Amino acid sequence: MKYISYNNHSFKKTKYYDRLSQTQKDDFEILSKIFYFKTNNYVLEQLIDWDNLENDPMFRLNFLHKNVISAKDYEQLLMFYKAGVTIKDLHPFIEMIRKKTTPQIPYDEKCFPKKGGERIQGLYRSFNNVISLFPDPMLKTCHAYCSYCFRWIAFNNTEVQDYTTYKDPRTPVDYLKENPEITETLFTGADPLTLNADKIKQYVDPLLEVDSVKTIRFNTKALTWWPFRFTTDKDAENVLELFRYIVSTGRNLTFCAHLTHVRELQNDHVIEAVKKIQATGAKIICQGPVVEGINDTVEDWVGLWSQEVALGMQPYYMFVELNHNHEASFRIPLAKAVHIFQEAEKQVKGLQQPFNGPVFMNDVHCVSIDEVTTEDNAKHFALKCLASPYTESEGKIELIPYDEHTRSAGDLVAMFSPQE
Repeated sequence: MKYISYNNHSFKKTKYYDRLSQTQKDDFEILSKIFYFKTNNYVLEQLIDWDNLENDPMFRLNFLHKNVISAKDYEQLLMFYKAGVTIKDLHPFIEMIRKKTTPQIPYDEKCFPKKGGERIQGLYRSFNNVISLFPDPMLKTCHAYCSYCFRWIAFNNTEVQDYTTYKDPRTPVDYLKENPEITETLFTGADPLTLNADKIKQYVDPLLEVDSVKTIRFNTKALTWWPFRFTTDKDAENVLELFRYIVSTGRNLTFCAHLTHVRELQNDHVIEAVKKIQATGAKIICQGPVVEGINDTVEDWVGLWSQEVALGMQPYYMFVELNHNHEASFRIPLAKAVHIFQEAEKQVKGLQQPFNGPVFMNDVHCVSIDEVTTEDNAKHFALKCLASPYTESEGKIELIPYDEHTRSAGDLVAMFSPQE
């Protein structure tokens, strides 16, 4: 299959646009003026159930839904749209909504590596032994966009990209050599595996000069947004050869697949891609968020984890969405997330390693909702810090009042950062 991508303009020229109801067309027209939209021919042809769009998780995963903004803002936009107000005239209002929905991420200055007192651009160190790397070309795009993605602000935004990435592949080398406790480098982005193999190798090779780097990890959605990246694309064999090359140097190669629903893993194209990746010596681990309206049932997670295990992949993290977007979100109540995780975990057999969830990843701390406990005759969520740039915080447990309806754990940065 040849890769064909569609944006908010070109999608309307496909036969699939006509399958949308009028309400869905209104949603598409309005929301794609605010957020970036991208899909491709594989997603349209093989993943979405066009006869059941109202209840289809893959449609909800790829196409924007009106709950990404407040009901009030949506109704105003709908009114303007139906009244024929031009996009030019709507621009100030759209920019106001974008500002409100821009992720408010609580970065910690401690997490920014520095040299000579100056920040090393494109590096972010949340945890003691892991560093996240943001090479410039890896932050630009994915094969398709997830509707709940909180990194949408970086897409097509050259200002954000220029400020948060590095261009010279050797940028991390000196820092890594000076900090041998860092054993894992993580390429993330957007999606690093949208690049061709030669470009990826340019950024990998300098890391292999550093003996203390034992693991190279790629966080990616490519496996299920475009499995042909590893099977029939003209560059597919080059990517697999790059994986074999990394493994041949004695490093661990971790392919971290971002997965949301079992449907993503239920076709022969993905299964073939999984086998080819595994044959290189790479280990595939799986993570994804629990998301309202997409995978917020026990059955969803039993299905997903069971299929991952059946394919020889390792479930790793179930994430809970943070309140990066205070306006609206896909979050579910914390109590429901705990219930889903615990009940699904009981039903999935054959797991070789323990996995974590529900987990908040707030770009400073990795915090799990460990359990619901009772203390002094009152129920609490027990939150446990799994990883932190502050090693003294790791393993720390904090209790917050139990509320079956709450969708927020509060200020986790303040909760798990050492008090001055």
